[in-house]
Amino acid sequence: MSLLIVENVTKRFGGLVAVNDVSFELQEGEALGLIGPNGAGKTTLFNVISGNYLPDEGRIIYDERYDITGLKPHRICKFGIARTFQIVKPFASLSVVDNVMVGAFLRTSDTREAERQARDAVEFVGLGTQADIPASSLTTAGRKRLELARALATAPRLLLLDEVMAGLTPTESVKIVELIRQIRDERGVTLLVIEHVMKAIMSLSDRIAVLHHGELIAIDEPSVIARDEGVVEAYLGKEFELADD
Repeated sequence: MSLLIVENVTKRFGGLVAVNDVSFELQEGEALGLIGPNGAGKTTLFNVISGNYLPDEGRIIYDERYDITGLKPHRICKFGIARTFQIVKPFASLSVVDNVMVGAFLRTSDTREAERQARDAVEFVGLGTQADIPASSLTTAGRKRLELARALATAPRLLLLDEVMAGLTPTESVKIVELIRQIRDERGVTLLVIEHVMKAIMSLSDRIAVLHHGELIAIDEPSVIARDEGVVEAYLGKEFELADD
């Protein structure tokens, strides 16, 4: 079943076409990677899907029956679409668990239940021993995990991850990839993932979509994308092609 359908989406900023007539479908249970050069339109597309931007053309269909185009972000989140941000901005003075409770209140108004759900999410992402410390005390890797916990607390069916590995060491990135796999496999969450760490995104994704100058130039299995001449020329480079061989 197609959980998300992006249909001929275009987004302009004045004379700049940031996303140009992009269409694809995301199947329930799938992990779809979204790659491309800086400025290719990846985050803009995320912002259209999550309700931060209104597309100039096209539609976003959720669960094959809900047209969520142009809805406010909180309403889209209520449908079951959550997202993380590349630049993580927790409520620094609040504890880790209190930060996550903010997300849990989307589904419940009961404080005890919100705390229970928040602590469950915090434990799941590996921050259980740091649940009651201020979010400002977390490392960069810890803040990335907190961002995932806040999103998970909204009980999403679809999770949009915007460069969750940015700023992490190779070892930290490997651990985050393992956690993202757990989110899909153990929590049944469908994933749409923007990432520049090619080794990570190639191993994590069932398919890869490639944006270049706002246009979708390829979408296929990782092994096919790695050898696509247009993708190699536009983004991956010959070094990646040779290393992959």
